[in-house]
Amino acid sequence: MISKPTVKRPFLLYLLTFLFLLAGAFSLAGTIGVFQAWNWWLAFTSLMAVITRVFFGVLATLAWVSAGIILWRRLSWAVIYCSLVTMFSGIWFWVERLFLTKNPLPFNRHALALVITCVFLLFVFSSLYLVAPSMKSFQPSQTDGGSTLDQPTGEKNDQSTTRS
Repeated sequence: MISKPTVKRPFLLYLLTFLFLLAGAFSLAGTIGVFQAWNWWLAFTSLMAVITRVFFGVLATLAWVSAGIILWRRLSWAVIYCSLVTMFSGIWFWVERLFLTKNPLPFNRHALALVITCVFLLFVFSSLYLVAPSMKSFQPSQTDGGSTLDQPTGEKNDQSTTRS
C-alpha cells in the first residue's frame, strides 16, 4: 500500500488560523458584553440598535470562526472565503465607525485606526496569497459511478469495431 506524502502546514497557516480564531473570540466577547450590559445599552440607545449590535456580533463571530476552521482544513475555496470575511469585516468596521455613530469624530482621530486597518488588511491579504499554494486542490467526487455514454472499452465498443 502506497501512502500519500503528507504536506506540512506552513507556519503562516498556523498564524492566520490563530488570528481568525482570535478575531472570533473578540467578536464573541463583544457580543457577550452587550448581553451583560443590556440595561445600560437600553438606557442610552434604542432597542433596535442593541438588537442590531447583537445580530452583527453573532454573525461576525460565526464568520471569523468558520473562516479559521475552513482555513485550517485547507479547503480549496478557503482563501477566497477568508478574504471575503476579512474584507466585509473591515468595511463594516468603517461603516459603523463613520456613519452609524451618533457622535462622529474628526478625521485626525481616525488616522491611527485607518493606518492600523490598512496594515492589518495588507498583512492578511498578502498572507492568504502566500498560503494559497498549500491549499488542497478541488477534486470532484464521482458518486454516480461515472458516465456510461463514453465507454473506452467493453462489449459495445468491441462489436462496433469488428463490423467496420
